[in-house]
Amino acid sequence: MLKNARAMRNALRRNKFPGVILYRGPSMLDGAPIVAIANRIVTASGNAKTGAMVQTFIIRADVAPIDALRSGDDASICGDCRHRPANDGSCYVNVAKSVSSVFGALQRGRYAEPGTDYCPSILPELLAGETVRLGTYGDPAAVPFQVWRAATVRAAAVNGYTHQWARPEFAVFRLLCMASVDSEPEAREARAAGWRTFRVKSAADPKLEREVTCPASKEAGARTTCEDCRACGGLSAKARAGIVINAHGATAKRFAGA
Repeated sequence: MLKNARAMRNALRRNKFPGVILYRGPSMLDGAPIVAIANRIVTASGNAKTGAMVQTFIIRADVAPIDALRSGDDASICGDCRHRPANDGSCYVNVAKSVSSVFGALQRGRYAEPGTDYCPSILPELLAGETVRLGTYGDPAAVPFQVWRAATVRAAAVNGYTHQWARPEFAVFRLLCMASVDSEPEAREARAAGWRTFRVKSAADPKLEREVTCPASKEAGARTTCEDCRACGGLSAKARAGIVINAHGATAKRFAGA
């Protein structure tokens, strides 16, 4: 078992593991078995918008991602998000590529297991100074808050969004995540509950007061990356305004109002 972050980083560089399992257990949304996996810890992500962030994937442990979309089992990791394909939504994540690849590696036993391959106490040091994206796929609230908090306590910044903001039991996520809202009334409701907001809108809709356009977005000229901006870290970020972005990706035309 690896007992220090240096040994884990060396193992990741040698590709002994492509990443680490942060959590394996019941979903906080419906109790089904899920895993949260962190990768791109020592190798930069190729995502031009986010930059070189540590990426995390929240997936069913027992159902392939594409099958979960078709059956509705993705509710375990996405909750009641209106952007789920089951809701004819506009989720931009290409599940057939990166998410399915992560699941395949999980099935092959490629990821480092906590308590078996490494000691979980090394996670704060492993992620120290990194910018960590909570939920590259999946809603961070599916995973216990303390898992994220403990792992990222020494991170330079976090970036996260949750559609579970209206559920009182997830209010603690205000510290790390933005309330992902889809309308002006939702934005106002979430603000009143103490959340900072990230709102997806159609290109024709205006910004609200105390909202700024995502500076990494196409409509803002992509003048920075999420890694450098660091505004979408809930109440832990220095930024205080809400963030707004136009619906984008392959399914953007299905976004209400677009």
